[in-house]
Amino acid sequence: DYVKELLPPKKFETAMNNAAGDTLVSQLRRAVTTELFPFTPQNLGLDQYSVEHWIGSHPDFEPCDVAPVRHSWFPLFTGGSYLPNDYTSSRAYDFMWSHAPRRSTAPAGRLSRKREKEAMEKDDIVFREYYYLAGNLFRWFKLYNKAPPWNSWVWQWYPKGNEWMLGAKKHGSNVVTELSKPFWDEGVPF
Repeated sequence: DYVKELLPPKKFETAMNNAAGDTLVSQLRRAVTTELFPFTPQNLGLDQYSVEHWIGSHPDFEPCDVAPVRHSWFPLFTGGSYLPNDYTSSRAYDFMWSHAPRRSTAPAGRLSRKREKEAMEKDDIVFREYYYLAGNLFRWFKLYNKAPPWNSWVWQWYPKGNEWMLGAKKHGSNVVTELSKPFWDEGVPF
């Protein structure tokens, strides 16, 4: 049922390109920041990279996994080198389906824990960071004109999730503008 709710792949690339253009304008207005990761065609899902974002693009997305791992094997996350999955902290009975994300943050090596901790302590970043709920809600409303369900994992996982949820209930598709606007004149302290 979930896949039926996604935009058709041929329309998705165009929709992601349009959303990315609007995001770049929002960055110029200082409505969103990119303190955690850079804006790149791959991160934004532009052009040929849109296919990488398609399956997880809907606000009803419910990620899952089958095994807790300490290190990611993805070469992109490890500076281009291959690392085998590290299951040393797992036992055979640990391998079972679970809602994800099991990690509290991005995979190690992909994001500096210190940088993320600093970002999460500053409302002017939390309420404007593209890779937190500001960007996700912006994209979900642009693509699907809706926020995640009120019982979604996103409201617990992302910083200030409860405030974002209440804002989405009150402001709908204007939530990002309404919650980020008080910080538009703030300088980003990194």
